[in-house]
Amino acid sequence: MSQQLSIMIEDSLLYAEEFFNNLGHITRFSGSKITAEQLRGVDVLLTRSTTKVSQSLLSQADKLKFVGTATAGFNHLDTDYLTAKGIEWTAAPGCNADAVADYVLSGMLTLSQQDNFQLKDKQVAVVGVGQIGSRVVRRLTALGCEVLSYDPVRAKCDDDFKTCTFDEVLKADIITCHVPLTLNGDHPTHHLFDLKTFQQLKPNAILINACRGEIFDNMALKAFLQMSNKLTVVLDVWENEPNIDMDLLQLVDFASPHIAGHSLEGKARGTEMLYYSLCSFLGLEPEFSLHDFLPEMPVEQIELSATTELDENLVRNLTRFVYDIRNDDVWFRKGMKANPKAFAKMRKSYPVRRELTSLVVSTEALQHQTKLIDLSFRTSN
Repeated sequence: MSQQLSIMIEDSLLYAEEFFNNLGHITRFSGSKITAEQLRGVDVLLTRSTTKVSQSLLSQADKLKFVGTATAGFNHLDTDYLTAKGIEWTAAPGCNADAVADYVLSGMLTLSQQDNFQLKDKQVAVVGVGQIGSRVVRRLTALGCEVLSYDPVRAKCDDDFKTCTFDEVLKADIITCHVPLTLNGDHPTHHLFDLKTFQQLKPNAILINACRGEIFDNMALKAFLQMSNKLTVVLDVWENEPNIDMDLLQLVDFASPHIAGHSLEGKARGTEMLYYSLCSFLGLEPEFSLHDFLPEMPVEQIELSATTELDENLVRNLTRFVYDIRNDDVWFRKGMKANPKAFAKMRKSYPVRRELTSLVVSTEALQHQTKLIDLSFRTSN
């Protein structure tokens, strides 16, 4: 049955042929250029957010039984229509979550060295504990940090999850944000951090935003940083992208053009997740995983002796072996200085970056193996 499947796949999905060739005949299409006529006789449609899967697009889809998007968000899918038509649909939540968590971890480890402190001595508040935030919590807990989890929305629907208060967040040494942008409801996140909030933070606090630029009031943040040097800021996301505030760029400690999630693994994992979902839908056992197709790392494996102390300094060095936030900061500032309108171009042309999940760190020490896995490294055991 699977060999007769007609599968339409957007051209930006990485490793699609490698994953799906055994499941049917693949036809690639370019971005949003697919037409309703092209979906005649098609069984499976796999896209990214550039393709709006609407009732109009599906008007001639006479055989379509499965639609997937290789992105965490699925606003571009008319899910109500798909469900009404009995068409299975799926997304790829958390596909780039490890990449963002790597970015945050690299930022914290770099600042701890720069400012001469140990992360295990700091209280860290994670604002938003979904796919990304939960991974950040796991990494920080492995490092021995006292972690506060703030997510009142999750707490309402998850009896096992206990949220701290926002007042407790503001008293933390480090705050890292991983929430969606919401304008309404009981807990809107638009300008969650404004001038009043900045003024309530601890002196010398560290504030990280790697979710949506509008979570921070950028004008208020600029005004606060111009008045005080007692706040360290890491920004990957900005209000008014791609036309960001160049004055604010000069005031923050680390900056990048909305690329925290742009690892090779993060982009390709969405394809892998769709492959697993389609196999499940078809009642088939998956044959492949992402690591079957990824290019080799410059060094595939690092071996630690059983007596090596897996302390923060070693974790920092292992992390930098894969990803170092300082490189992105220098690259971004240099590019924006040369051309203040280069934000979108730099984001699109971001160099290939790998994840901690692709580095194997082997050791015979069982306690180190557990810690390494919690930090998202792979182990050989």
